[in-house]
Amino acid sequence: MPDGLTGIIISAVIGTSAVTAALIKSKRFFSCLCLSLISGIGSLLAVNLFSDITGVSIALNYITLPVSGIFGIPGVIMLLLAI
Repeated sequence: MPDGLTGIIISAVIGTSAVTAALIKSKRFFSCLCLSLISGIGSLLAVNLFSDITGVSIALNYITLPVSGIFGIPGVIMLLLAI
């Protein structure tokens, strides 16, 4: 794997781990999880909505939806970096 891609993957894993740890430590775990789900899927849809302008799109499938739903905006950023 190229060195730059390895660094991106490690950064994405650390970022998503931090978000997950913050959700678990929160006293409002369910509401934070719902907010993360809504913001992740909303940002995934926003990326696809503006794909005509930016030329970047993410396919909606059985991998990208759970990643964006569980990890939220950092998950969508990770998907964008993995393209």
